[in-house]
Amino acid sequence: MEPSVKPDPAPATPLRRRNVGRRWCVPPAILREPAESLEASHILDEVRGELGLLLWQSLRDVTLWASFPPGEREGLFCADAARARLALVGSVAPEPGIEVALTTLGALVGNPGGASPELVTLVCLQVGRWAEERKAGATALSFAQAGALASPDDARAALAVGAMALRWRKGSRAETWLRRTVGLARRSGDWEAYAHAYVEMGTLYAQRGTPDAARKLLGKALRASRRHGLQETRGAALHALFRIALELGSHDEAEGFARGAMRAYGRGHPELPGLLHDVAALWVGRESFARAVPLLHRLLPMRTDPVDRVATLALLARAAAGSADRRSFEEAWSGAWALLRRLDEKDLAPGTLVELARAAATVRDWDRMEQAVRHAAAVAGGDPGRKRLDVEALLNNLREELP
Repeated sequence: MEPSVKPDPAPATPLRRRNVGRRWCVPPAILREPAESLEASHILDEVRGELGLLLWQSLRDVTLWASFPPGEREGLFCADAARARLALVGSVAPEPGIEVALTTLGALVGNPGGASPELVTLVCLQVGRWAEERKAGATALSFAQAGALASPDDARAALAVGAMALRWRKGSRAETWLRRTVGLARRSGDWEAYAHAYVEMGTLYAQRGTPDAARKLLGKALRASRRHGLQETRGAALHALFRIALELGSHDEAEGFARGAMRAYGRGHPELPGLLHDVAALWVGRESFARAVPLLHRLLPMRTDPVDRVATLALLARAAAGSADRRSFEEAWSGAWALLRRLDEKDLAPGTLVELARAAATVRDWDRMEQAVRHAAAVAGGDPGRKRLDVEALLNNLREELP
């Protein structure tokens, strides 16, 4: 089942064709947070020592270079700037993952007039991914932005910034970059970037608690993906609509979206395991425990990331408990607990521990339930807003089941 969306417009008439060359509005984007007084100063906080200084200097070089029109970049840096920068790269000896990228950015100051914007964008995005893998979110976002500024007409570079800002919960900044992506993509005809920007915006509005607005944005993504044959983007839009329907309690509609997303993704798609986990969560929520258990068993080998794996094990423990499969409950609960004890607390979702507490309560294993309750309460203590209140209320209800 798909959302009610307006039908595709009729073929353009000769009168409407006059708009083909229209230059779509491309809004500016937010580049820094209000408390950020010195450009990219957070890099020095997230990456200590000489490497942090090298990253900070490299970023400021790119943003300065990108702020000048291409014809005015020659002579922008002093004559020995490249030599000094490359010497710093050599002394710092960054890891191979970014050494080539930082060397390339070092060469930029030696030939600012001849540097390729596409190459600068590529290496900035590479550094951004490296930083994101190391949980240095502000550093990652700064380099991604620098890459987008180096190629200001590149819709995909802008999309990379918007998606990254959304992952790091910088909602306002994410929206400005995603709306910029839409304008750039319409101007250049990059319909994949256009449709995916609407998927990301729909996700953002769903996180803000405005499901109607989110569904409208995702409807735009669906229309664009259907019109231009973008199966992967179609799957992402349907997956996002599934999550919204699940949150609203529209379970039959959610299953329809899930089926559509599975068809669009196809076998082997990297997002398919996450979708299957969500479908299993839907079945567990509807108390279709026997239906969920075999799906979760098949899913486990695909969940190699520790955070994802512990979430699936916790859900399997609850489904097994609900279906009176004591052996599967024991294996899943013990496996989840052993794994989560090795994880950093900030990587754990309170919901994972709540699932373990529910599973233990179902089989009346009060010791395990209290163990999960105490751990969940500690993790939920750092989760602001309504989610924290919901978790604490649920934990209090579970405690009431103690004999």
